[in-house]
Amino acid sequence: MTWITVLVSAVLSLLILTFAWPSSRAEMSGQTIAVTGDAELVEQFMSNVSGGLSGIADLEQVSDRDAAVAGVLKRDFIGAVVLVDGAPEVLTASANGQVPTAVMTEVSGRLQTMLDAQIYDGIRSGIDAAAERGIDPAAVAGQLPESLPQVAVTDLVPYSSDDPSGAGATAAGIPLTVGALLAGLTIAYLVKGVWRKAAAVLGLGVGGGLLLALILDTWLQVYPGSFGALWLALGLSLMATSGLFSGLHAAFGEVGIGIAAGITLFAAMPWAAFAVPYKFLPAGLGCIGQCLIPGSTTTLLRIVSYFPDASAAGQWCVLCAWLLVDVVLLALGRRSTARMRAEA
Repeated sequence: MTWITVLVSAVLSLLILTFAWPSSRAEMSGQTIAVTGDAELVEQFMSNVSGGLSGIADLEQVSDRDAAVAGVLKRDFIGAVVLVDGAPEVLTASANGQVPTAVMTEVSGRLQTMLDAQIYDGIRSGIDAAAERGIDPAAVAGQLPESLPQVAVTDLVPYSSDDPSGAGATAAGIPLTVGALLAGLTIAYLVKGVWRKAAAVLGLGVGGGLLLALILDTWLQVYPGSFGALWLALGLSLMATSGLFSGLHAAFGEVGIGIAAGITLFAAMPWAAFAVPYKFLPAGLGCIGQCLIPGSTTTLLRIVSYFPDASAAGQWCVLCAWLLVDVVLLALGRRSTARMRAEA
């Protein structure tokens, strides 16, 4: 009994460590903000603000507002700053997640502070010049506008009205992965025969993907956008995860289940970056996570739902590649079963 307690405690500690360590060591990096507008204002902004954003986001100058908008919609930038004299504007895309949105809120605040400082300096210079010419400063102050210019903030890609904070979209990743894991275990143990396992995995992808798409899109509006693309993405994700468990079990038995659980629990889920940009995770773990099923699914669902102009080719390829691995494993399991029957 003692060794079982020690083993369970060690596995639990390792599991907590794999989830807690990447999050606790996450660093803001890999984010880019577009800047465009009047050349003098752009130069002043980049020199004043870039130092404060060091290690958080990089600034990249683009030709005009249209180029900045296109970059945000393609997810090349987390946002943009448009500097036009008298009408500065910050472009955001809150559907990128809470962290990028918080960065753009910080940029907006710094831009407003810079604008207020410029206006204050102009007012003070005007009053000093009026005093030198013998003009009553009160007369100059009386000509000031009632309100100072404010930085306009435009959210190009907001979350849906039914999930304005994105909490539902963020929370959906873990239960989706856990549900697919449990479905894979059920198919692996209860469905006999490789062909039946393959049919069960396919049925889960088609039926389960359709049901989840109806819930997350039609009902909850957590993932709006193309229903067909969402259905396909969810179906591929369910098939890839459940097929991994079924395929490894068919090919290697109980050891295969352990391998599938290890990949899912100790790598795929902790490195999926459900709540933060994957580039924030240390030691390149986020990039590795994007090559695993939960990470690629999370990114793919966000793209097909909110950023249709962005490329999702990499995520589609990852899920299809895992499906191919599952097919190979099931084929190996079938050959192993046939060989055992022949020897018997």
